[in-house]
Amino acid sequence: MRVYLRLLHLPIEDLRQAVEEALEENPMLEESVRPAEIEEGEASSTADHKLNEDPDSEESLPDDWGAKDPLSFTNLPPDLSKRKPEDTRKILDFQETLITKAESLFDYLEWQAPFLDLDDGQKKIASELIGNIDPDGYLKSTLEDIASSTKTSLPEVEEVLRKVQSLDPPGVGARDLREALLIQLERKGPEATLAREIVREHMDLLAKHDGKMLAKIFCVSEQAIQKALELISRLDPKPGRSFYVEDAIAVTPDASVSIKDGTDEGLEIEIHRDLIPELRINAEYRSMMREKGLDGKTKEFLKTRLASGMDFLKAIELRGSTLKLITEEIVRAQPLFFTRGFAELRPLRLKDIAERLNLHESTISRAIHGKYLKTPQGTIPYKSFFSQKVGTENSQEESQKSIMERIRAVIAKEDPRRPLSDLAVVKALKDEGVTLARRTVAKYRETLKILPTHLRRRK
Repeated sequence: MRVYLRLLHLPIEDLRQAVEEALEENPMLEESVRPAEIEEGEASSTADHKLNEDPDSEESLPDDWGAKDPLSFTNLPPDLSKRKPEDTRKILDFQETLITKAESLFDYLEWQAPFLDLDDGQKKIASELIGNIDPDGYLKSTLEDIASSTKTSLPEVEEVLRKVQSLDPPGVGARDLREALLIQLERKGPEATLAREIVREHMDLLAKHDGKMLAKIFCVSEQAIQKALELISRLDPKPGRSFYVEDAIAVTPDASVSIKDGTDEGLEIEIHRDLIPELRINAEYRSMMREKGLDGKTKEFLKTRLASGMDFLKAIELRGSTLKLITEEIVRAQPLFFTRGFAELRPLRLKDIAERLNLHESTISRAIHGKYLKTPQGTIPYKSFFSQKVGTENSQEESQKSIMERIRAVIAKEDPRRPLSDLAVVKALKDEGVTLARRTVAKYRETLKILPTHLRRRK
């Protein structure tokens, strides 16, 4: 049971590693040849080596294995450990993703630093400056502190900072948002003259998108102001975020749900068992256990390894079966999501799935931890299918995610010159039968990273 709970918690890539470790540590386990790889004349001899082909052996899996466990596995299909791979099953063309360590912003700046025209003293200052630039690209230490730590003057530090700010990505080394935008605009040349003045002198009006007032201040047309604002909007407020490590993460789905060929809504499920090696008990070592002249110590060692190997095989089968049962229940509970998207996501709790499968809620939580499902809507985490209930005016219940999609859709249709207030969004949702408080709409809007009304206005 401990082995099962450990494997259940592992995503597919971690499970592959666990299987490889088990093969190295336990001589009783060996990798089995899949049906598609077996030559026609070898099929019968290979079958003799499979654990489940010898039901009379004293080392076979007991019929009541798991019958007394606290997670009610007696409710699972009785033949989970005896699944036979189908000869016609398509072997996935899987290549293990090679993920190398992503280059950090610090590494990139350090690589560029030697190209700056610096003497030895300035190089020391540059190194100190680069070491105090955060992942967003901003300098987080004061120039006074840099001067103190390098035993140099403030003017010297300022001079080196200007050179560091000439490095890529544009805006790096800035001390605040205004400076980051100005550094980027300096590289735009004469066409950004008006934009630079707006950023330098009127960040408050820029935040409000008050084009009319800016036009009066600079004595230019509103069209010229709008062009400058559009140029500013294309700048990066976080110059270093292109180096965020999170952008390089790759995932491998544990299962997939697809629409059946020839249908519009028919769904089929596949658990990606082919992504991990198929194991079996080594026949040679099993035969050795029956030898009469075998010494007791060796026999006890093999017997212990056999028991742990059988537990590992059973745990892998139960992991796959549990994940399949959970995936089937998700598909049963969220059928419209797979064909229409997040707007059709229904309320679903871990408790709901646990009750339907007669399993503990913690088991469901373990099973979906860190795992992804490939769907017609993309590859998404299992946890995305679970959402709290939100009451609506017509007594129907919708999930938080579907409500947020409704809010996103309402705001997407607004007139940018007259953006909707949170109260207006509340009224629009009420017309659709969804009653929410204004503060709830504001919270969901912030979760969706949608700006408030005054920052969405385009004059």
